[in-house]
Amino acid sequence: MEGGTRLSSLARHLLLGFVGVVVLYLVQTQNYLLFHSIVELFSITVAFAVFTVVWSARDELGNQFFAILGVGYLFVGGVDLLHTLAYKGMGVFPEAGADLPTQLWIFARYLESATLVGAGALGVVSKYKHPPLREWSDGLLSALVGGYATVVALGLGSMFVFDLFPRAYVAGRGLTDFKILSEYIIIGLLTSSLFLLRQQRDRFESPVYKLLAAAIVIGAVSELAFTAYIDVYGISNAVGHFLKFGSFYLVYLSVVKTGITEPQKTLYRELARREDEARKFEQAVEHSGHAVVITDRTGTIQYINPAYEAMTGYTEDELLDENPRILKSDEHEETFYEEMWATVLSGNVWESEIVDERKNGEQFVVNQTIAPITDDAGEIEHFVGVHKDISERKKQEQELLQRYELLFDSIRDAIVVADTDRRITNANSEFTSLFGYDLSDIAGKSVKVLYEDDAEFEQMGRAIGDHADERRFSQTVDYEKKSGQVFPGETTVFYLRNADDDVVGVISLIRDVSERENRIQQLQILDRTLRHNLRNDMNIIQGYADVIQHTGSGDATENAQEIIDASDRIIENVSKQREVTNLLSEPQPRKSVDLSTVVEAVVSNIREQYSDGDVSLSAPDECTVRTLPSISRAVEELIENALVHTDHSDPRVDVTVQCGEETIEIRVADDGPGIPEMERDVLRKDKEIGPLYHGSGIGLWLVNLVVQQSDGVLTFEENEPRGSVVTIRLPAN
Repeated sequence: MEGGTRLSSLARHLLLGFVGVVVLYLVQTQNYLLFHSIVELFSITVAFAVFTVVWSARDELGNQFFAILGVGYLFVGGVDLLHTLAYKGMGVFPEAGADLPTQLWIFARYLESATLVGAGALGVVSKYKHPPLREWSDGLLSALVGGYATVVALGLGSMFVFDLFPRAYVAGRGLTDFKILSEYIIIGLLTSSLFLLRQQRDRFESPVYKLLAAAIVIGAVSELAFTAYIDVYGISNAVGHFLKFGSFYLVYLSVVKTGITEPQKTLYRELARREDEARKFEQAVEHSGHAVVITDRTGTIQYINPAYEAMTGYTEDELLDENPRILKSDEHEETFYEEMWATVLSGNVWESEIVDERKNGEQFVVNQTIAPITDDAGEIEHFVGVHKDISERKKQEQELLQRYELLFDSIRDAIVVADTDRRITNANSEFTSLFGYDLSDIAGKSVKVLYEDDAEFEQMGRAIGDHADERRFSQTVDYEKKSGQVFPGETTVFYLRNADDDVVGVISLIRDVSERENRIQQLQILDRTLRHNLRNDMNIIQGYADVIQHTGSGDATENAQEIIDASDRIIENVSKQREVTNLLSEPQPRKSVDLSTVVEAVVSNIREQYSDGDVSLSAPDECTVRTLPSISRAVEELIENALVHTDHSDPRVDVTVQCGEETIEIRVADDGPGIPEMERDVLRKDKEIGPLYHGSGIGLWLVNLVVQQSDGVLTFEENEPRGSVVTIRLPAN
């Protein structure tokens, strides 16, 4: 509705302007001098009106274009007045002839076009200047007026006093080359001003911009008309004046009329925009969840929002004209506040946590950000503080820290925390017990002091870099205590990361595995000794038994065969014991395998070795799982165990592979006598190995160890109507 009203008003004024042109045309046909005087006096009136409107608004002028336009048009109107008075037939300067008014015309148009170019150029520069020039001081305006006065005085002096201004009109010949060239230069300047105006069109209301642009275009066409006349009363001269009338009428509509009726649309548009932004800002701050306070340069409070009242317990009336030190607690030294003031007074932003005190005396913690607010010259005028009450969060952090410290010190492994430079930042009490160092002795030092030598230190450094994409990794390292004793430490390294997921340090859990390493070493020694001695002794026994079998007869031959079979079983158990020892001393890494393919290969081999047995297999086409490569050996051992210990002449074993979303199972079911209860109890750790234990199931120990190191579970069930079901359960990938 408002836009329609504005367009309707504009249409009426344009119609009025058209009527004015028609009236002028009629006057021109009857009395050219009167026509000329009316046009010039109208343009002079508009020019003076532009100056009056702009000068009245100079204190709040938001657009630099109008500042230069207003001052410039004052002097353009003055020169045009002299041009009108000097015109042939007016009788004010009778001896001057037609040259003087033509010179004054050219001078006025130069002045007008230069004004428009200067106004446009300053507007463009100000648009991209930081900080932008928003207001004209009286000093700047006075200097601008003085500059124009000097230029006009020199121009008029060159015509009236020194006779230096070039001739513009010669009676009988018409316009001089200077006059015609000047008109083209003026047209060029007006075109340039139109381009500059377009660069800042967003700083004008659309109707104002369009009217100004149209005025410049018509003014340029007007100058073109003034390049062709010979007689100052000729038609070309008249057309030029008609166009000048139209140009100034559009200037009147865009600046004078709009500037009086709706100044915020023309002169105060920038001010109105800033006020609108200020209102939006105030509304946003009023409804903000953060407490906001604005002070002057000395720290006197000038504004607070409701959140600040709620946070502090003070009302707005109690805080206005006070200093924020009214909230000051005794938790900070004076140097804290001195540093804060030094920071903001230097133009920088201050951000810190601060403990303040509410009106009721209760202390609270806020996250405080203070930023300076500067004027257009960059001088600090105010400070804005944004506060967020983090008392509850700090309380929770403190409770969490206490629980963390309790947990930190209760863990029975040594813990050492280091930064990205591998310098020690923290350690628990078990670390002191294990290494002999107090945290105060080594805090800030390199973790190199904990390693046996540089090679171990560098090896762990490489491992930390290689595993940076993982949450943690484990590795056994040789450490050195303060006493000089070296020990193997099973180390699990966790990565400390910040909110951006960047590594900012590492936490190492160190467990002394000297005893375990010693037992593994003893086991390896025992393994080598037993294998060597047993194999040698069994070879001797089997050799003698073989001689007896081939040379003896009757019971001796049968007994010799028993000796050979028992020896084979002992040698086989020794081989299985070797596999167990290897798994204990050198754990294998888990790999992704297709379990269906692995089990199918195992079953195929067993079918060839045990032709009397009936081994069936049910498995999917593919079943991928992450496990030890030795899983094939475990499956083989379970099937062989069922076939070897059977009491049937034609034993049956059913092997099933089931691939679920969470669990993968391998079931081996037989129809034999079953697995002795003693073997099951020991494997399930339901009973300890005592003097009465006489189990011989080393194969089951091997299976159980492979399953455990694959992060799986081994279970036993009775088969119906007879036999056992052994199930290996592995976690799916």
